[in-house]
Parts: sequence; structure tokens; C-alpha cells
Amino acid sequence: GMHHHHHHHRRNIIHFPRSAAVSTTMTSSSGDDDEFDDDDSQSKKKKKKKKKKNIAVFISGGGSNMKAIHAACESGQINGQISVVITSSSTAGGVEWAMGRDVPVLLYPGAKDVPESERISPAELDEYLKNDYKIDVVVLAGYLRLIPPELCRTFENRMVNIHPALLPAFGGKGMHGAKVHEAVVKSGARFTGPTVHFVNENFDEGKIVAQRSIRIDPSWTADEVQRRVLKEEHDVFPEVVAALCDDRIEFREEDGVGVIVDARLGSDGKRRC
Repeated sequence: GMHHHHHHHRRNIIHFPRSAAVSTTMTSSSGDDDEFDDDDSQSKKKKKKKKKKNIAVFISGGGSNMKAIHAACESGQINGQISVVITSSSTAGGVEWAMGRDVPVLLYPGAKDVPESERISPAELDEYLKNDYKIDVVVLAGYLRLIPPELCRTFENRMVNIHPALLPAFGGKGMHGAKVHEAVVKSGARFTGPTVHFVNENFDEGKIVAQRSIRIDPSWTADEVQRRVLKEEHDVFPEVVAALCDDRIEFREEDGVGVIVDARLGSDGKRRC
């Protein structure tokens, strides 16, 4: 009964890291475990640092923004770690990258040919993120499927998406990837750039929290625009995730727009970006 039930859920889990799957007996010959224990006993004195936040990243493709966020976690810009990756496609480029780093990967919602009984349900996904992985922040990094409403509610004001244009222009249905940049070029717009916004149940109504803008040279192709916008994405997205992990986002009273409070200034002389 129980054991089979458990196994049944795990079928959609493409990859489960060894550390989670194997009991943590002293298997390591490198002495990692000893170091870890030492660390632990000193941690109270040494580190006044806040506990790292757990980040879940949703992807459908190569996950270049996921990699940028990971790099910012490694450098200490973000006080967090990518604890789980959710992918809509088992062949997404980002899957192999996550597996190589021993990050668990969940397939959601699963391919159309996967029978309903073998898919992770929205309620289970919510449960996994909340309770199993203790997720604090959810990042949508090129995820092309719908996010279940219960997840939006669970992670209200803690779930962000990136869009490769300056919303509210060039958003809405079907506007993702290359299509966005083609539309921007075709329109003759002179400025573009990424928008990071919160995700609520009505996807396009999530409030903007950050943008970057670049001037478009009218001779640029959509590809050139895309390349330059991507560079800005890799800058702005980690900044927002860092602010989320530090609780440095305030919400405007009148309309709930998120405003990043600059970490570099004391709480009295706040500079808001």
C-alpha cells in the first residue's frame, strides 16, 4: 500500500539527487562529512548570516536565466540556492545541466502521452514545493505552460517571471521567445528590454518589479535584439531574486507594485529602484 503509493508519485521525477535518495551514512572517502560536522558546530559563532532561501526554477528550454541565477547564488549575490527544477519538457536543455549539479528535476505537467494517473497533479506539485523542498521563492525562467492557481496563491508575492520586452507592450497570448523580438523590430520601437513581474492567477496582471531598457538600432535584426535583451535578462533577474531572498521588496500601498529597496543603503536613506 504505502510504499507503492510513494513510488507512484516519484515516477514523474526525472532525477532525484543521490543525497536525497541515499541515506547519509559515511560513504564519503574525501572526508566531506567530517568537514560538514565541524562547520555545523561553529556555525552559531561564525555565521550571523541568514539561512539560504530555497529557490524553485521552472523551465521549458535551455534555462540560461536559471544558470545566471545559479551563478549569482554561487557568488553570494543571492542568499539562496536552486533546490528544485520543474520542467515542462524532459528534453529541455536545462534538465541535463540541473542533473549534472545533482538538483532534483520534476516533470510538470508532463507530455500529452503520459497518462493522467502518472502525472504530478497541481495539488501534489504544491505539496512538493511547500513541504518537501521548503521553497521560499519561485522563478519562472522561460516556462511556457500554465502555472496552477493554487501555486500562485501559495507563493503570492514570491513568484516572479521574466518577459523579454517592456510590458505592458508586446505581452499576452503567444508572445514568447523569438516572436516577441520579431514583433518589437517590426513595430519600429526604439527601446526594448526585459521585464520581471510577479505572477498571480491572471498571468498578465502580475505587477512589474523591475525592467531594463536598451536603445534599438533600426538596422538590428530580431536575433540581434534578442541577444542584447538576453544579456540584460541575466543582469536584472538575479537582482530581483536577490531582493526577494533578502525581503527587500516593498509593495506600493495604492496598487501593490513591487519596489526593490537598494541593499547598499541603510533603511533610513532608502534608494528605491
